[in-house]
Amino acid sequence: MKKLTAVVPAVAILMLTALASAGVVVDEQQTIDQPGGNKVTRPRTVMIEGNRQKSIIDNGVRSVITDLANGTMTMVDGRRKTYVVFPFPSGQGMPAAQGGASPTISFKKTGGQDKIIGYACDEYSGAGIVGGNSVSVSGCFSDSAPGVKDYSNFQREMAEKVKGTSMANMGQIPAGVPLRLTVTTMLNSLSGAGASADQSGKLTPQFVTTTTVSTISMKDLPADTFQVPPGFQRQQQLPMFGGGAPMASPAPHKVPE
Repeated sequence: MKKLTAVVPAVAILMLTALASAGVVVDEQQTIDQPGGNKVTRPRTVMIEGNRQKSIIDNGVRSVITDLANGTMTMVDGRRKTYVVFPFPSGQGMPAAQGGASPTISFKKTGGQDKIIGYACDEYSGAGIVGGNSVSVSGCFSDSAPGVKDYSNFQREMAEKVKGTSMANMGQIPAGVPLRLTVTTMLNSLSGAGASADQSGKLTPQFVTTTTVSTISMKDLPADTFQVPPGFQRQQQLPMFGGGAPMASPAPHKVPE
């Protein structure tokens, strides 16, 4: 009986440990329509556990690890086996925008609904100005998909973390997991560069990024999920774009977060 009594707490501890290591894993397909008709399609996996997130792009070619507790973001280059660590948010101590106003995208519920990979979702749309560029967003957010609580908690904590910085570009983020998300960015700040007034109206480069979830599930994540693989070389942090976004090793295209 004493042996049995001793086993029960041990089993409870093991169960709690397993639960503590469980995280939400989201597999996505991302398509980026670039100016000039260029189109890039790539897989992405997002893993969230507590206040840590890891995005794996192009089947591990690159990954981004965000640790809100430690205030760091790590960009890992799987091809070169290198990584760069920089503070998160990277715009700390800098004005969020000219005039001191944060660039924000305000979301509104459209009233539309959809069902994606078996989960119901509500349609939202939003628009705003970020970094001088016009941004419009449409998406379908689900509050019934697996891991929705973990996903939403991380997003809220991250939004709180970037308040007052140049990265604070979202207003009230809809609750739930975006099973489909389309972001259109009109590069207004570049459209008029070296062009006449007539030409500026015609030259409005835009990026359209569409992300669709293919699977979402709760899984036990290994302890090293949010760590840089052994043997990778740390590089010095390079200059930043506009004081906000990091510039790491050259890449075929920018990593949207």
